[in-house]
Amino acid sequence: MKNLVSIFAGHDANISFYHAEKDKYYSIEIERLVKKRYFRLHEDNSAEYQKDILEKCRDIAEKEWGIENDYEAVLVCSDGYLNVDPRSTFNVEKVTTVARHHETHASAAFYMSPFKEALIVSYDGGGDDGHFNVYVGNKDGVKPLDRITADFGGGYLLCGSLVREVAEKSRHQLALSGKLMGLCGYGKAIEEHVPAFQEFFFDRDYKKLAFLTGLPLKNIDNPWKNPLDNWVFEGQEGYDIAATAQEAFERAFFSVLDRYDPNVPLILTGGCALNVLVNEKVKCLYNRPLYVPPNPHDGGLSLGHLFRYKEPTKQVDITYSGLPLLNKRTDLKFYVAKYNATKVTKQQIARLIKDGKILGLVYGDSEVGPRALGNRSIVCDPNIADMKDILNSKVKFREWYRPFAPFCKKEDAHKYFESRDFDNLEYMSYAPRVKVDTLPSITHVDGTARLQTVTEESHPHFYELLTEFGKISETNVLLNTSFNIRGYPILSTIEDALYALNKTDMDYVVIEDYLFGKSEVQ
Repeated sequence: MKNLVSIFAGHDANISFYHAEKDKYYSIEIERLVKKRYFRLHEDNSAEYQKDILEKCRDIAEKEWGIENDYEAVLVCSDGYLNVDPRSTFNVEKVTTVARHHETHASAAFYMSPFKEALIVSYDGGGDDGHFNVYVGNKDGVKPLDRITADFGGGYLLCGSLVREVAEKSRHQLALSGKLMGLCGYGKAIEEHVPAFQEFFFDRDYKKLAFLTGLPLKNIDNPWKNPLDNWVFEGQEGYDIAATAQEAFERAFFSVLDRYDPNVPLILTGGCALNVLVNEKVKCLYNRPLYVPPNPHDGGLSLGHLFRYKEPTKQVDITYSGLPLLNKRTDLKFYVAKYNATKVTKQQIARLIKDGKILGLVYGDSEVGPRALGNRSIVCDPNIADMKDILNSKVKFREWYRPFAPFCKKEDAHKYFESRDFDNLEYMSYAPRVKVDTLPSITHVDGTARLQTVTEESHPHFYELLTEFGKISETNVLLNTSFNIRGYPILSTIEDALYALNKTDMDYVVIEDYLFGKSEVQ
C-alpha cells in the first residue's frame, strides 16, 4: 500500500492524507488555509485557483508530515466535483470515487469510535445519497440499513432563519443552525406548534408549516433564495420559536431512533450530530454506549472516503492531526524577538488566568473539526461573572446569547457536571447540566454547558494547565473557545494569532510556550 489522498470539494472543503509508512492520517480543513469560513473548493473558483490550493496542501503534507508525492490513489468525493484533474498536482496511479456522502460520514465515525459493532446514524442537510441514513458497522465494515425521507439539517437551518437575532447579523446561512441552538435556551416551546415543526423536519414543506401554524412566514415560495432575509420574529417571540424548533427537532429524531435495536452501541454523525442538546438527551435517556466524532460535519468527509477505500485495522485518532501552524518553523524566532516574547510555564499561565487575563493558546497541529480543543484556543477563568459578555462583545465580536464551553480534568468532571458517564466528552459533543453555581461564564441560561474533558494522554498542555490552576482556584474548570474572531475560521499562522491579540481585548497569546504581549504599534 502506498500513500493516499482524498478530496471533498463542497462546503467545509477538506483534504485528507494517509501516510502509508507510518500508518497515520492527517486532514486539512481548507477554510483555515484560505481564511474563508465554510469554503467551497468547487464553487466560485477557477481551475487555476483550485490547482493552487491542492498544490499548497500537497506541499504541506510533504514538508510537515513527510508524505512524499507518490500516491496510489486520489479519492474524489462523489458530491464534490473539481474543475481540475488531480493528476496535474499529485503523482498518482489513479483517481477514483468509491463511496457516497453519508457512507463516508458513517465510515469516518465508525473507525474513529471505540466500537467493534454499532448502529450508525448519519443525518444532515443532504448529500448525493439523501439526508438521513442509518448503517450497521461491524467486522464486515459499514453497511447500509435504512434511508429516511427527511431533511433535519435544512429544516433546522430554515428554522434559524425565522429569528432576527439568529439571521440578521449572520454572514453565511450555514452559521444559522449553531446560533439557533444557542438561542433556544432563552425561549419556551410553543406546544401547539411543535407537531407542525416536527413534520417540517421530514417534509421541509415551508408552505405547509405556515398553514398549519398560522405563523406569518415570509418568502413562502422560495425560502432558500436568501435565508438570511427570512426572519419575522424577534425578542421573546423569536426565542420561543427557537425553543419550539429545537423541541420538534428532538421529538422527530427520537421518533426515528426508536425504530432500531436499543441494545447495540450508537454512533451519531453528519452535521446534525453537532446538536449537543440532542446528543445529551440520547445519552441521558438510553443506557447504551454512544460516540460522536470530533468532525461529524462535512469537514470529515475526505477522511471517511479514505476509510472506505482502505479499512483501518485499528481505531484511528485524528483529533490533533489538522493544519499545522504554517509559518512556525520559519518565523517563530523572528516574532519572538520582535515582541520580546519570553518562555512561560503552565504555572505562570494559570496565574495570569486567575488574575482575570484572557489568553490565546497555540500548540502543535490544529484540532480536526469545528471546535477548538486546546491547540487553537482562547482560555480564561469562568468564575468571573462578566467574562462571557467580555468575550462575546470585545474578543469574539459575536451575539450576546452565544455560550462558551468549559474544560476540566476527566477525573474531576463529576464534581461540577451531571452526566450518566463521562465517556466521549473530549470533543464538546454534549451539554451536561452544571452542578455548581460558581461557573457563571460557562453555564448557559438552560443550566447546561458544552463540556470538554481532558486527560494527560488526550491533551498534556491542557492537563498541566488545569493541574496548576487547581492549586490556586477552588473550582478547577476553565473556559475554552476557538481562537478566531467573527467572520474568520480558526487561525493558521502566527500573524493571525498576533492580529487577534492586537485588535481585540485579549491580553496575551502563548505560542509553543512563548508569551506574547500586545504590540506597542497596532
